[in-house]
Amino acid sequence: MDLTNLLKRATNLGYSSVSGGIQQAASGIHSVSQMVGGLFLFGSTTSAPADQKCDERHYFLIPDRRTADGYSLAILRSLPEGVPPINELPKRRIFHLPNEHSQAMLRDLLIKQTQSTELAKPNAHKSLADRTREIADYIDALDDRVFGGFLLIGGLVALFNPVAGAAIAAKSLLPSLGLFATKYGLQFAGETLTQAELQRKAKQAEQDVLQQFKGSNTINFNSPLLAIWDQALRTTESEYDPELQLNIYLKTELSNEHRLWHKLEATAILGIFAESAESPLKAKQASLGPEDLGFLAILQTLKQMEVTPDA
Repeated sequence: MDLTNLLKRATNLGYSSVSGGIQQAASGIHSVSQMVGGLFLFGSTTSAPADQKCDERHYFLIPDRRTADGYSLAILRSLPEGVPPINELPKRRIFHLPNEHSQAMLRDLLIKQTQSTELAKPNAHKSLADRTREIADYIDALDDRVFGGFLLIGGLVALFNPVAGAAIAAKSLLPSLGLFATKYGLQFAGETLTQAELQRKAKQAEQDVLQQFKGSNTINFNSPLLAIWDQALRTTESEYDPELQLNIYLKTELSNEHRLWHKLEATAILGIFAESAESPLKAKQASLGPEDLGFLAILQTLKQMEVTPDA
């Protein structure tokens, strides 16, 4: 859909008449991915149960033998069903790591990608919580540079940028536009705004949400599921059965919150290896054996499981 016509309809006819056009433009777009240097970066927005109490950003260090350092990075924003990207919910950030030593690897990867002298400084004087928040801030900055606000405000910045117009999150965009208009003065009906003004207001919305996350609680989670995937990639079919190990683990006493997190981990892994699972050649390039492909099929089922948050 032509952006100029879309904006003209918005200013002339109001929000209700333009929502269908936005829905067409956004149809089917749920995730984005990009190679950044030697790092594969995957991002997505996902709907959480309506009674989830927080607006969350999840960061996943995913074992991946295709990259020079052996890992890819995924970022997911998890919003309760029906909650728009611009909201007043408490914010929190959760790191999903294969093991207790992975944060140091993640920090080294970010230093390479951002060329940050500040992040490269010795951090012995910083607490674990401070180091974790610092790493999250740098990932958010990398996300903003690569995806241009896609994961922060559901593609609204991309909507006003013809070059990035394809990066629109359908589920996140539509519920938020009315609130976005109210909060940031985008009174479509009877008001004419230039594209530059719309871009400026959208960018301000992105920065406001990013600032909210900067002050949020940040958690490290050493994920048994990611550890199983890591071990699966290091071994052959005769040496290790990841499906069996996952089934054993999932039968243990897990909180519903951790089950929800494992659903997100499944989404992240599947997003990163989507193409590899569809082509024998690409599967070989990713070092995926039959047991690994079988594990990805199990993750597809896990991703679709219904789980409710803990009370």
